[in-house]
Amino acid sequence: MPPTKELPATMSNSSFRGYRTISQHLNDLKKENFSLKLRIYFLEEKIQQKFEESSDDVHKRNIELKVEVESLKKELEEKQQLLDKALSTAESLSNQNEAELQRRLTERQDEISHMQDILVTKVQLLQEEAELARDEARRMASLADSEAQRCLALERQLVESMEGGGGSGGVFTQQAVAEKDRMIEELMQEKHSLRLRAEELEVEVHSLSSSLMETEQGAEPLMSPPPPQRHDERRVRTQMQVAQCLSAQIMGVTAESAHVHSAVLLI
Repeated sequence: MPPTKELPATMSNSSFRGYRTISQHLNDLKKENFSLKLRIYFLEEKIQQKFEESSDDVHKRNIELKVEVESLKKELEEKQQLLDKALSTAESLSNQNEAELQRRLTERQDEISHMQDILVTKVQLLQEEAELARDEARRMASLADSEAQRCLALERQLVESMEGGGGSGGVFTQQAVAEKDRMIEELMQEKHSLRLRAEELEVEVHSLSSSLMETEQGAEPLMSPPPPQRHDERRVRTQMQVAQCLSAQIMGVTAESAHVHSAVLLI
């Protein structure tokens, strides 16, 4: 047996306890160092695995980007071919014969002239209808006034008969009231019909004005045509003035209808 190392006699108990503490601390540090080495090893292994996986993803993404770039190049070439074809077509169209353009322009002007003739006829018809509507409104207003006077006379007779008393007064009262209600109903129906007709005329005038505006705009040349004729300009302006006058006449018809309504309310 090896000789046991005897501690110096001079070592105290406190020094021995300090030595044991240091030894224990060294053992703990060795264990902790071993644990840290294991953790570093496993971390390095995990990082290596992640790097390999990410490397595969990058490689796949690179392939996808290359495929996308090639597809875009092919699409760009197709678009360029279409653009060249469109430019060629535009150049061929711009180099067409002037006679063809003039023919189309002449046809367009003929259509516009025909449309203007139709619109002039419509304006004349609308003027006649508006005048008839105004006459009807005046007649209705006169009729309403006369009926109002008649109703007032009937009311006076009714009051006189009621003051006189008698059994015949009740019958006369019922007849007078029925006659008054009938006249009011007829006047209201005629007023409603007149108002509807005035609204129809307003719609026709608005449509006619829009058609005239479109006709005037459509008179512009298709491709660098000669300037428009002065008589065509005067013709369009005249048609617009006629449409405005017709609109004013319809406003008059509406006013006459309002007068009829006031007369009915008086009844």
